[in-house]
Amino acid sequence: MKELKLSITHYKVIHTVYSLNLLSLYPNQEGVHKILSGNDQNEMEEVRKIPTFGTLISYSSKKICHYVLSLIRYGFLKNVFDPKSEDLYLEVSEKGKDFLKAFLINKKSPYHRTFKAIKPSIVKIEK
Repeated sequence: MKELKLSITHYKVIHTVYSLNLLSLYPNQEGVHKILSGNDQNEMEEVRKIPTFGTLISYSSKKICHYVLSLIRYGFLKNVFDPKSEDLYLEVSEKGKDFLKAFLINKKSPYHRTFKAIKPSIVKIEK
């Protein structure tokens, strides 16, 4: 099997999972999408402080899922089983940690966080 060439998006996914794992939190694919898209409803304050929070607001859940699946397939992420919920969650493998550390050492600037503009649906117009 040939090696996966990692893009910046792959690294953002790995960094998201790694940051959560450091907090003893384990996301599923939807959880990774929520953080990358900046959807902070019902999330803890520490989750909003993750460096990748809100950096991929235009990516769909399906697109993030494809990135996660390729990272699992090539051994950068692995599934861990939660006996309470009987579901699989994500953890960064040793290979993923090594690649992420090398990437972060060579990275020159922080991730660019994007904020969604909230456009009002009802406005008052004085005439």
